[in-house]
Amino acid sequence: MHGSDSLPWPRSVKWLHIFLALFITFQLMSELDMKAIWKHVGISAFRHFLFVSHMWVGMASTLVIILFWLVVAGNAQLRAHLFPYHGVYLQRIGKDIQGATRGIFPPAGMRGGLPGLVHGLGLLAISAMGASGVVMFVMIYAAGGVKPGDAYGIPHAIHSLIANLVWAYWWGHIAMALLHALRTPRILRIFIP
Repeated sequence: MHGSDSLPWPRSVKWLHIFLALFITFQLMSELDMKAIWKHVGISAFRHFLFVSHMWVGMASTLVIILFWLVVAGNAQLRAHLFPYHGVYLQRIGKDIQGATRGIFPPAGMRGGLPGLVHGLGLLAISAMGASGVVMFVMIYAAGGVKPGDAYGIPHAIHSLIANLVWAYWWGHIAMALLHALRTPRILRIFIP
């Protein structure tokens, strides 16, 4: 349900959200059991397959993230939703927190507030994850698929740190969406382009 203060999601955002939901979920799940292709002793081929799949799906995820940023750049309402740092969009954050303490969820759609702030932070987190992943991808292939040099540790550490934030975001996003859907099933229309 869209409140009087929210706008419906553009079709392009719905499609990008679907792709991100699928790709990021795959990325998080695959990293649980994958092993680097340069680790050979006692490692199953499936775990190497997960690593290579993680790299290529990561590249596809990064392309979707870039497309998402292009849509954000061209849509003032979407920018205001994702980065509600001024005006009424900022004021809604406080109202949303007050409402949440009383079990009231904000309406679906683009309206800024707490959901917009959280969505924007999630987009920033997966963007950093994608950027560090691209650097790692290039370093791995430049090294011919063997373990890259010591410099590889820098993007790997950043990628691993941000992965923890993305895991927390992923669980929180799903939990809040399910709670919201129990009260207002229309929130799931983000998955219907």
